[in-house]
Amino acid sequence: MRALRRLIQGRILLLTICAAGIGGTFQFGYNLSIINAPTLHIQEFTNETWQARTGEPLPDHLVLLMWSLIVSLYPLGGLFGALLAGPLAITLGRKKSLLVNNIFVVSAAILFGFSRKAGSFEMIMLGRLLVGVNAGVSMNIQPMYLGESAPKELRGAVAMSSAIFTALGIVMGQVVGLR
Repeated sequence: MRALRRLIQGRILLLTICAAGIGGTFQFGYNLSIINAPTLHIQEFTNETWQARTGEPLPDHLVLLMWSLIVSLYPLGGLFGALLAGPLAITLGRKKSLLVNNIFVVSAAILFGFSRKAGSFEMIMLGRLLVGVNAGVSMNIQPMYLGESAPKELRGAVAMSSAIFTALGIVMGQVVGLR
């Protein structure tokens, strides 16, 4: 009976690690590395959108500036998310904070998905900021949640899962970005 109980607890812990990892630090790694693949497409979209609005194409240096802004809004969002993580974890608790954090990434996905239809590269910028907020929150709260969920003898291994899922996200982003 006792062995069965430990087996069930072990499986629940493994599922918790996988769910938190895929929903948290995996997304951080993926979004960190995936932005390189669609560089030309996003730059062309920015230029086409600008041309449709004004009748003139953006100069190359401004296309590069917009692209730099799109890329740099992710770590800026991460900063805001990291600052938000502490108060969020205290107010809502770890588990609810991770669940509420999904609002940022779902909102970003909606913005990304409808940006072409709306003809707005600004939606991509806002989406990158929101994905960054999601990453900042998850990179801080996920290790706390997993550390508190694990038994003492497994805390070190469980804490390492955040780094493993981040690395898996980076690899997956690179693989998806291959031609």
